[in-house]
Amino acid sequence: MPREELRRRSRLLIIDDERPELVDDLKRAGFAVDYEADINRQNLAVLDRPVYDLILLDFGNVGTAIGPEQGLTLLRHIKRINPATIVIAYTSKALGADFADFYRNADGVLAKDAGIAESMEKIEERLQKAHSLDNIWRGLLNLSGIQSGSAQDKEWQDLAMRAIEKPKNLLGFKNTAMSVLKNENAQSVGVMLIEKLVELGVKAVTRGS
Repeated sequence: MPREELRRRSRLLIIDDERPELVDDLKRAGFAVDYEADINRQNLAVLDRPVYDLILLDFGNVGTAIGPEQGLTLLRHIKRINPATIVIAYTSKALGADFADFYRNADGVLAKDAGIAESMEKIEERLQKAHSLDNIWRGLLNLSGIQSGSAQDKEWQDLAMRAIEKPKNLLGFKNTAMSVLKNENAQSVGVMLIEKLVELGVKAVTRGS
């Protein structure tokens, strides 16, 4: 995806108990960026909406009202709600072995003392992944509890191709997903992923023709 389109289409969230200068750097670069000092029960809906393509997540002093593992608690929640969201571990602290899962489960690591150029490069690289067909498809399968390579995976691939070829088939794909995704939030995320998937698929077919 061209850089200007990437910046125009992407929405980012930074969660850090201390507001970093990176928020303003990203805004000056043309990104849509939101900032939260913490996530608690009152603003948990910020993570539940299918809004963000990429989240930069601090580890310390965030998410303590949700669970005991601070940023790791939030990371697990994000990946459960929308597996296609790219999460970058954004911290300057060396974590002990007990919290090594924070780094392992994140989609990348960005040090808080990284320069602007390095930060932008890593963020744009991860955003390219966020908008990739492979990432969105894997996110949809994970959300739906469908194993990659299974018969159901292949069935859904066929539904996706039909929707890409003919827009009138999109509703059938959505309805099939709705029968699997039982709760309202999962259905909302699923519809968003399907629409994004089909849109990118149509663009890929158009470029190739």
